[in-house]
Amino acid sequence: MALDFVGVDPDNPTDECPAVFVDAESGDFYMQGETVTDPETLAWINSDSRIMPGESVVKLPRRMAAIILEAVNGTYEPGRRRFSTGQHPRPDEDVRSRAEGAGADVR
Repeated sequence: MALDFVGVDPDNPTDECPAVFVDAESGDFYMQGETVTDPETLAWINSDSRIMPGESVVKLPRRMAAIILEAVNGTYEPGRRRFSTGQHPRPDEDVRSRAEGAGADVR
């Protein structure tokens, strides 16, 4: 699997979400954000778009609109990294750098 990192919440100085990714092969979007658990919000959404088992609703802040548009328009930089290889704050969780270091085809 190869996901292109598009961007993270510009008001997020730490290693947290929300973030936007694009599947390099299919063009599908992956959104990382706060999982919505408020019953009233979920009921409202479910009244127009049924929330199926295995689905979740994710909230992204308005300030990420430009990042979301980059993903939609395809104007993001393919292969962009938030953390350079070897610079990840949690090296044990950096699957991408390990795959690239092993010579795996991640694109």
